[in-house]
Amino acid sequence: MTKCRRQANCDENLREVVIIYLVNQIPPSSPIPYALSLTNLRSLLAIRAITLMGQVGVLIYISTVKESTQSLLGLGVGVMVLGVLTAISLWRTTKPWPVSTREFVLQLLVDVIGWTALMYFSGGADNPFISYYIVPVVVAAAVLPWRYTWLIAIVSLAAYSSLFLYSQPFPLFAPPGGMHHGNGFSVHTLGMWLNFLFSAGLITFFVVRMATLLRQQDARETQRREVGMRNDQILAVASLAAGTAHELATPLATMTMLVDELLQDQALSQTTRADCELLRAQLQQCRSTLAALSHTAETSRSGEFERVSAEEFVESAVARWGLRRPRVTRQYDCLGKQPAPLLVCDLTLRQAIENLLNNAADSGSQRISVTLDWDAQFIVMEIRDWGPGVPPQLLQCLHSGDRNSDTGGLGIGLLLSRSAVERHGGQLSLSNAPDGGTIARIRLPASPPAASPGRSA
Repeated sequence: MTKCRRQANCDENLREVVIIYLVNQIPPSSPIPYALSLTNLRSLLAIRAITLMGQVGVLIYISTVKESTQSLLGLGVGVMVLGVLTAISLWRTTKPWPVSTREFVLQLLVDVIGWTALMYFSGGADNPFISYYIVPVVVAAAVLPWRYTWLIAIVSLAAYSSLFLYSQPFPLFAPPGGMHHGNGFSVHTLGMWLNFLFSAGLITFFVVRMATLLRQQDARETQRREVGMRNDQILAVASLAAGTAHELATPLATMTMLVDELLQDQALSQTTRADCELLRAQLQQCRSTLAALSHTAETSRSGEFERVSAEEFVESAVARWGLRRPRVTRQYDCLGKQPAPLLVCDLTLRQAIENLLNNAADSGSQRISVTLDWDAQFIVMEIRDWGPGVPPQLLQCLHSGDRNSDTGGLGIGLLLSRSAVERHGGQLSLSNAPDGGTIARIRLPASPPAASPGRSA
């Protein structure tokens, strides 16, 4: 029995080494890098630099062409301060520091406050460049969550409104014949303010929604690509398993024939004969395992599934696993009402269940509870252990499929199990129990029960 267990452990270790190597060939899912946020920040700073150059052009035009005697000190100081802040921010983008949402919002607020100061020294609401307030609102709507966009819109509206009351006259932007010719220019500036209010409201409401929908669509597309890559890798594993099974069939047959010939020798001692009997049993087990592996690989590549009773399938999987881990106490409860629905599956789903059971046993728990339940639409299976549980940060890595993180030996088994469950149209979730331990929950679609289930493609 000790030799059998050692042989079984060697087979499992060899299989896991092959699977780990193949799974690691999948390019890891690329998380959204912070370079994207840096790109957005650089774009915002470029917009600010362009507007500042426009204001510098206005200063040059007034001082040289118009030859105005008006003091341009306030406007010049404002342009200089914003220029220094922009230069410091551009230097900051050369550092490998992630850009947070708060930092980006702060940069937008600097734009709004700085522009308000420039407008204050250059005519206030009469300045035609007042419409620049719409730019921070558009940028916030494109890259920031809804609440921050509303914040930028409200601050911009408040700054715009304050310029109606507090500003210094600027003759260049004053209408001919005085600041308020008739009431026409007042109506014009009021119309500009109402237009800004209307535009900011529409942008904040609709552009934010459209940007959110685009981000959700990109996230779904990324997830779809990752699932496709995972399924392709599973098919590659199946193809390699089938080829390996065919290549090992001949050496196993040769070794079996040699063992049979040795057993026919009457001069063998009892100890040697017992060892040969054990070796023949192990070779037969290897041949059976390879045959099942080859069958699973061929059905996986052809897309064939088998319709079996959910209760019988889960019960046989748990019983088969129990033979390999006899020291772990297991409890199986079927809570569903008869008749049990049919489960459309192949042998990869059985392997997924065994992987989850192995993870539960490897956690150090001396007992494992398996619960099966179903309704008209879904089959739900829960595997519960009473181990130390999974840390929250590690749990997040396991759900995201991050193989680069240290998952304590659980990542590969969970990745393969989740791939198999999703391939069958189901979902796999992992959570910590309130009173300690881990709960693995498998949810699969159910088919109506039939009197004589058969194989179907």
